[in-house]
Amino acid sequence: MSEKRKTLLVLTGMSGAGKSSAVRVLEDFGFFCVDNVPPSVMPDLIELLDRPEISSLAIVVDIRAIMKFGNIDEIIKHARQLNEGIEVRMVFLDADDDTLFYRYSKTRRAHPLQHFHSLEDAIRKERTMITELVQKADLVINTSDLDIKELHTRLLAAVASESLESLPMRVIIESFGYTEGVPHDVNLLFDVRFLPNPYYVKELSELTGKDRRVGIFISEYDAFEPWFDCVSRLCKITIEEFARTGRNQFKIAVGCTGGRHRSVFVAEKLYELFTEENLRLSIFHRELRNG
Repeated sequence: MSEKRKTLLVLTGMSGAGKSSAVRVLEDFGFFCVDNVPPSVMPDLIELLDRPEISSLAIVVDIRAIMKFGNIDEIIKHARQLNEGIEVRMVFLDADDDTLFYRYSKTRRAHPLQHFHSLEDAIRKERTMITELVQKADLVINTSDLDIKELHTRLLAAVASESLESLPMRVIIESFGYTEGVPHDVNLLFDVRFLPNPYYVKELSELTGKDRRVGIFISEYDAFEPWFDCVSRLCKITIEEFARTGRNQFKIAVGCTGGRHRSVFVAEKLYELFTEENLRLSIFHRELRNG
């Protein structure tokens, strides 16, 4: 089998055009991203592609690099002269001046050139300074009318090749007890306090949902299997649709009263269910963290 080609992406463009958002997309896609690269360290950075664990490298070059290091022709020149084992692409993110002005006004962030110019003049000045980069780019993406999902689609289409594979969705499954509060940043939450509580069964009380005896006790509840079947299908559909939007992480929380029996058992069942899927899985039992 032939060795897959490595990929070097030079990401550049107007300030405020979406480079930070693009970097997050690329990182989810498996790129190792480096921002504001001095031309002098370019050869050392490219050597990262010699490592087996790094197959895709993105280097961000913007007006700040030009201001600090002057002409960036060396970066582009060095990239273009790489050996045949590396695929080099340059993507320029642009946006209309009115859009850039609106974005900076809305976020109240300072443009990199605003120390010397008004915002309008800073945008015009930057566009003049980086005209040469636009001409050298393999692809120019205007983000004026793009949302994050559309940017995700356009950017990945630009860098897609057989050497790149999108990282599987990261799915976090967490059990918890309502007595300690609900976890944050949850996409799907299931309240399992309707299930029979092993806490009130003497021989099960001191055990946890990881114990087989607790699992048998909960599973024997008549409504458990049809309910879990519905939950499983809901989780699978929701994860698939979230992945379509370009998101790369999904969190499921399962809660019961104390967070030691029912929620732990159901979380473990979900984890077992998803092990056969193409997902990056992790499981966390919050109330069992101390034992």
